[in-house]
Amino acid sequence: MKDLLIGIDAGTSVIKSIAFDLSGRQLAMTSVPNSFVTLEGGGAEQDLDQTWRDMARTVRDLAAKIPDLAQRIAAVAITGQGDGTWLIDSDGMPVSRAWLWLDARAGRLVDEMRADPRDRRRFELTGTGLNSCQQGAQLAFMKKNHPDMLERAATALHCKDWLYFK
Repeated sequence: MKDLLIGIDAGTSVIKSIAFDLSGRQLAMTSVPNSFVTLEGGGAEQDLDQTWRDMARTVRDLAAKIPDLAQRIAAVAITGQGDGTWLIDSDGMPVSRAWLWLDARAGRLVDEMRADPRDRRRFELTGTGLNSCQQGAQLAFMKKNHPDMLERAATALHCKDWLYFK
């Protein structure tokens, strides 16, 4: 019987998996601390493969708490850090560590973009302000400062996308 919903959240500080019954009542939760590194110049990066292993661990730990978990899952939903850039190559392998939403390296570039008279039109079309945490700004910074990374990349993901992909 498919009577469980699994929610997975790969946040900045904690990765957790939660089992719910079909009425939304929480049955069990597991979690592990998440880890990332900060770099000079405002960088904040996270290892893609470690994030996958940590998420998988929370699901295995959940299976230890819930009998027959795998056979009972009706649906799985994954959420994670919203912004940032998680690059993979054409074989699905990480190109580098993920650039997190905390990463501020594109800050100066974003300031230049905001000062450009064309920025008003961009905002009118998109309704979105620019921020150094956004994938577009990070990709623009990479293009200017780390073109080798982009040359190796086939796909730019967000955290949740990486976990769904895996």
